[in-house]
Amino acid sequence: MSDKIIAKTDLRQWLASLVAGNDVIAPLGREGGPAQWKAIDGNQEIDLGAGQMVMAAKEYLLPVHDVLWRYETKKGEEKLEQPELPDRPTVMVGLRLCDARAISVLDSVYMDGRFRDPYYATRREKLALVATVCDDPRWSCFCTSVGDLDEWAKGVDVLLTDLGDNVYAAPVTEKGKQLVQGSFFKDPTEDQTKKKAEAWEKLKAMPKKPFAGKNITENVSWDAAIWDDMAKRCLGCGACSYQCPSCSCFDIQDITTGSLVERYRCRDTCQFTDFTLMGAGHNPRPEKKMRTRQRVMHKFKYQMEQFNIIGCTGCGRCIESCPVNIDMRDVLTALVEQAD
Repeated sequence: MSDKIIAKTDLRQWLASLVAGNDVIAPLGREGGPAQWKAIDGNQEIDLGAGQMVMAAKEYLLPVHDVLWRYETKKGEEKLEQPELPDRPTVMVGLRLCDARAISVLDSVYMDGRFRDPYYATRREKLALVATVCDDPRWSCFCTSVGDLDEWAKGVDVLLTDLGDNVYAAPVTEKGKQLVQGSFFKDPTEDQTKKKAEAWEKLKAMPKKPFAGKNITENVSWDAAIWDDMAKRCLGCGACSYQCPSCSCFDIQDITTGSLVERYRCRDTCQFTDFTLMGAGHNPRPEKKMRTRQRVMHKFKYQMEQFNIIGCTGCGRCIESCPVNIDMRDVLTALVEQAD
C-alpha cells in the first residue's frame, strides 16, 4: 500500500473530509488538564502530540454506562426496547499502539467466535483505528517488554508518524487506504521515509525490563511470594482496572423508576470484595491476596491460555494511578526472578 505525507496545516481539512462520512473521535486539548477523547466536527485543532491520555480508547467500545434495554408498562401495555447502536462508521484518530493493541485484547473476549457481544461487536465492526507512533514514552511505559510492536502495528488501519511540519501516514489495511485519500496527501520523499523508519526503530529500542523476552505465562506462579506483599499494600480501590485499556470485566444492574426498568452494563473489577460474591453468600475469593493474584494471572496467564494473547499492553496507567505505588514491572520482575 502507498504511504502518504500530509502537512500539519492540512490536518483540519483531512479531518473535515472524514467527518463528512464518519463519526470521528480524536484527542482535543483541555485547558488545565490532559487532552481528552472527543467527537469532533472537523473544525477543531486536534492534538496528535497529546501523548497517552488518562481516558483509554476503549471508552467508545465499552462505555462506562452502557444501556442494554429498557422495559416499561404503561396503561396495561408492555414495551421493550434496545438503545440504538451506531449506524455510521467511526474513525478514532491519534491513539497510541498500546491502546490499539488493547482493543485487540478486548476483541478476543467479546468477539472470540464462541460468543459475540452484539453491543461491542456492532461498535467494533464500524471502527477504524488511526494510531500514532509514540515519540515521547512516559516514565511508566513498558510496551516493548510485553509485546512485539511490529505485530501490534498490524492491528491498526493507519499508522501516523510525526515528522515535525508533516505527518507520515502509512495505511495498513484496505480500510486505512481509503482514509488517506485527498489532494492534501502527497507521496513521501526518500528523506521522509527514512525519518519515519528512524522514529519507528527508536520506539522499538525503548529499554526493556528484566522480564522482557521471557515466557511470562510460565513464570506466573500460583504460590509466588509476591502475592502476599501485594495484598498487604493494595487498597482494593480498583483504580488499576478502571484505568486499564484492556480490562473487560463488567457488572449488570437494573434501575427502576416508576414503571420503567433500565438494565445497564457498568465497569467492575476483580479487585472489589463482592466481584465473585454468589447469590447464596459464598465468595470464592474472600481474601485480598486471592484478588490481587487473580488480576495478574488473568492478564499474563489465563488470557494467554484461552485466547493466545497477553492481556496487558504496558501502557503504565496502572502504575501511575496506584495510590500505594504497586508497580506491575516490579511484580513481573519478581515473578521471573523467583522462577529462575
